[in-house]
Amino acid sequence: MRYYADSLGFYSYYGPKVVPGTFGIALLSRYPIENPRTIYLYSAGEQTAAIAAQIAVGGKRFSIFVTQLGNDGPIVQQQALLQAIDGSVSVIAMGDFNFQPNGEQYRLTRTMLDDAWLLRWPQGVDDQGYDPRDRIDHIFVSPGTAIKEVRFLTAPESDHPALLVKIGW
Repeated sequence: MRYYADSLGFYSYYGPKVVPGTFGIALLSRYPIENPRTIYLYSAGEQTAAIAAQIAVGGKRFSIFVTQLGNDGPIVQQQALLQAIDGSVSVIAMGDFNFQPNGEQYRLTRTMLDDAWLLRWPQGVDDQGYDPRDRIDHIFVSPGTAIKEVRFLTAPESDHPALLVKIGW
């Protein structure tokens, strides 16, 4: 992470620090990362965490949350993340949630946040016919957030497509 941040002139935060049995996750930003912290999301299965931070862009402050939930996106982990998010403003929650849009975790998340993909493509299919109904990477945002563009980027380097979202305000 440090290599990419230094090479791009970006800011980064890596968490959790070395804790046995947890996944490492990272936040890479063009803008300074403020108040970063790690939130541990324990479960009976895989242990993981989330990063919480703020990033100010053009006078607007965003509450950023990045996670990699355990296999199948354990509901207890998503509940803990949503509890951490509750009360935050201008939320961008992103990562490999390991749950699909037809699951309980997704429905629970949508009671609080909007799905950036559906804000841009309400029918679920983009203008190139791409329908990611089995997606596990998501970007959720506070209601009222302007989404300018959303694309899934497929590449052989990953076991699932990456998600790119351009946000406006």
